[in-house]
Amino acid sequence: MRDLVVRYLKLLGAFFSNSLTRDMEFKANFIGLMLVDLVYYGSHLLFFTIIFGYVESLGEFTKADVMAFLVVTFLMDTIYMFALAGNLGKLNRMIVKGDLDFVLLKPVNSQFFISFRYFNTYAMVSLVILTILLWLTAGNTGREIDLLNILLFIFSFGLGLGIFFSVDFIIASLAFWFKNFSVGGWLTHEVLKFSSRPDTIYMGWLRKTLFSVIPMALVSSVPTRMLIFGPSWTYLGIQIIVAGCFLIAARIVWLKGLTLYESASS
Repeated sequence: MRDLVVRYLKLLGAFFSNSLTRDMEFKANFIGLMLVDLVYYGSHLLFFTIIFGYVESLGEFTKADVMAFLVVTFLMDTIYMFALAGNLGKLNRMIVKGDLDFVLLKPVNSQFFISFRYFNTYAMVSLVILTILLWLTAGNTGREIDLLNILLFIFSFGLGLGIFFSVDFIIASLAFWFKNFSVGGWLTHEVLKFSSRPDTIYMGWLRKTLFSVIPMALVSSVPTRMLIFGPSWTYLGIQIIVAGCFLIAARIVWLKGLTLYESASS
């Protein structure tokens, strides 16, 4: 088991090194993508700043809480962009053209290879900036944040990332059933929008749906709650169960999809 873990960690290191070399060959593009991220973050902050010109809070979330929530959302999105987003978008083309053959022939777990082959290394700068911003915005809430809050936040953040990945992976894998599933990227983008709003704005059946069937309300809101409100074992318990179910579902969908895949050599 240990040798297997070491092997895959070395493989991740090789993927990262190759991606960094690739990205640094196009420095202008590298800088341009970072600027796009900054504009994206700024537009969301401006949007909520305007909203709080008319209201004092969104449920339990004050303006300072929402600012911290937004940084958590940006951090989640940036880590995902850094490690995963550059891969699943290529799956549809690989299935249609038969390029998936080259992955399946490699002596490595195909789902792992598909998920982590390319890194968007430009996102590293954003990760540093957002980590500093999270420290500042969380401190600005005026709430007491102790070590337990931080540890639960890190754990919950990992679960949120797992849900984020699973939903995206399941949508991307629909290309096995719907050939040339070009709307997959758009569908993922629309679904993930629900994670960029505090869960307190969702009510009734929509709230229940976003905590279970399409669990995007669990991605960023629960980690933020762990950080600024402290332990909430109900929210964390729901997140653990949903993350486990969706990670298993992603694996099942992948294995089932492979049985439907038509090799280019067939």
